[in-house]
Amino acid sequence: MPESEMEEELGITKEELENVPAMLKKSIEYLDYFKKNNIIPSNINFLYSIEGCDYIKSPDELEELYKLGIRSIIPVWNAKNKYGSGNRTNEGLTPLGIKLIKKAIELGIIIDLSHANQKTFNDILDVVEKEQQSGKNPIIIASHSNVKALCNKDRNLDDPKLIRLKKMGGYIGLFTNGKFLTSNYKQLNYQEKEQEYIKHLDYIINKIGFDIKKIIISTDDMNFHPDSIYHNYEAFPINTISKDIYLLITKNFNKEIATNILINNPLSIINKVK
Repeated sequence: MPESEMEEELGITKEELENVPAMLKKSIEYLDYFKKNNIIPSNINFLYSIEGCDYIKSPDELEELYKLGIRSIIPVWNAKNKYGSGNRTNEGLTPLGIKLIKKAIELGIIIDLSHANQKTFNDILDVVEKEQQSGKNPIIIASHSNVKALCNKDRNLDDPKLIRLKKMGGYIGLFTNGKFLTSNYKQLNYQEKEQEYIKHLDYIINKIGFDIKKIIISTDDMNFHPDSIYHNYEAFPINTISKDIYLLITKNFNKEIATNILINNPLSIINKVK
């Protein structure tokens, strides 16, 4: 990604990202620090993912990253890289990208489609489909993607993408960032944003027909607020968010759906990649 975006999103420089295994080790050290200092509960564990594989030198480097704990990759972020094109560009998966997807499937790493543009999204699923036909069972997910029919953002998924993901047994993680819920999110209060979120969940279940065992929750911004809130680690409100979303889904659907989406479905993914 452009250096300005790295600074904005991550607060680090290009040089720091050149060694991906070192960065992964550093992030694991941060999480250990958070646990030891009671910033996050000590009994919480993490499934590590890389969002944007720009600085993974080659598909073979996935083996080293897997040994360190990587269990999920988002091949592209917003821009184009050597593996494919993100949601702000128009090209598809590259030959090296095909090798990356196949290597990830071989290792049992989750393939995350969030941020992929139209062509890259379908190119990845073409590879996944061939691997499924050969007897493999790749885990595919769009970890933080909402419904484009309800909010016309390039990162949201249109109906053909949602239907294909559903048919291939993929998971969808609806996320709470107001910018991806509705075009007028700035004019809405918290409760109104919650109802916009419910519209996306209802669409996924009742319009697209997603199995409730294939839906998970993503916050991406840790709340219905601008994304920068999650940079304040000491204010990481994980218990409050879980409770709020559980009650919201229970009120609008039922406890079974809320429990599946918030607990059972994520655990089923984690158990598949242990």
